[in-house]
Amino acid sequence: MYKLMAAISILIRQFYIPNLFEALGDGLVVNMGKTSMSLPPEALNWVAEPFMHGITFVIVGLYYDRGSAPALGSFLYLIFYCIHTFLLWLMSLAGFATWAVILIVVLYIGCHIGVKWLQNRYFY
Repeated sequence: MYKLMAAISILIRQFYIPNLFEALGDGLVVNMGKTSMSLPPEALNWVAEPFMHGITFVIVGLYYDRGSAPALGSFLYLIFYCIHTFLLWLMSLAGFATWAVILIVVLYIGCHIGVKWLQNRYFY
């Protein structure tokens, strides 16, 4: 079951989840001293992917015990990857303005704290 879920997860992440940085249009312009460089959405996606994987892996670990049900772990990874992609997409719509990033991160962390509190209160 795990192999099937992992294959479905890879297909969804590769072909159905859009590049979240396309909301920026031509990408971001990075200024380094007197030189400026434009990073297209594809390059931004390549840079963000390892961070997305790491953060998603850590978040899944909050709710899943490794080895207990591998298919569930793969499913949770897909769900949280989609959530993280959506949150980054929201940030990109705001042009990664500081207020938007802080607001989304604080609300997201607050949601995890609330879910863990409920989980500890009613399921343990």
